[in-house]
Amino acid sequence: MLYQIIYILFPVLLSSSIGFFYARFQKISMEIPNKINLDIFIPILIFYAISEKLPSITTLGYFSLGAVLVVFGSGIILYPFIKFLKIDINSFLPSMMFNNSINLGLPLALFAFGDEAMAMFIALSLVQVIGQFTVAVVMYGGSIKFIDLLKNPVIIATILALFFNYFNLHLPELFLPSVEILSKVAIPLILFSLGVRLADVELKHWKMGLLGAILCPLSGIVMAVVAIWIFDYTQLQKDLLILFAVLPPAVLNAILAEKYNKDSQMVASIVAVGTIFSIVYIPIVLYFLLQS
Repeated sequence: MLYQIIYILFPVLLSSSIGFFYARFQKISMEIPNKINLDIFIPILIFYAISEKLPSITTLGYFSLGAVLVVFGSGIILYPFIKFLKIDINSFLPSMMFNNSINLGLPLALFAFGDEAMAMFIALSLVQVIGQFTVAVVMYGGSIKFIDLLKNPVIIATILALFFNYFNLHLPELFLPSVEILSKVAIPLILFSLGVRLADVELKHWKMGLLGAILCPLSGIVMAVVAIWIFDYTQLQKDLLILFAVLPPAVLNAILAEKYNKDSQMVASIVAVGTIFSIVYIPIVLYFLLQS
């Protein structure tokens, strides 16, 4: 079991560590590579996973309700606590709700449970992604245009993939090898970028970061248990929902906080400490999940 957990985590840690140490010794900007990944490689991965690797989409809508409960339920149960501590709600709360499901969750789902599980995990990630580009933007003080959301390549790829899956359509055989190769670019680039981003983070607000590192997975697991109690999920769906619930805050929280002039240094510390903290507890979570 220990070897299995190491086997799952090693590619994640190695890929992100390469990005981290490279950024320490070489000045690098990931703005363009990240945009390319979000515009091309991640949409291709989503399309390929849902259209070719997922047997049926009939359970995805039902499964995504669990993610809705985890994401927004976490915010609801933490709101009075954060208010009591007199912490800025609009800076702190989004990082508790919106986790690192793309950067960390997808690779972990793939390495721990396989291609089909990763395709199912996308249903959870989409709730987080859509919420972050809508609800989180508003919480940070921005405004949203739903037409821009519909132009998002990730959303377009998802709609196309669901259409292909539902009607049992497939790309011509000639295209499949190229699509598969391009889809495999996304996760390594995601992990490398995560390491680069962490190399730039300063831990000035480490106490607030530690509080967030505890509250984010704790509130997530509470709401995941509630969702599992409410919904009739398979064992794999339960495992994926728990994995989704305990992920640390998303790196995008720090980017949005900086863009909308919130306390970006505090949010960046929450993201950094949360990610470091996850190195300790995620192996423990995986140990129990793989026992089930």
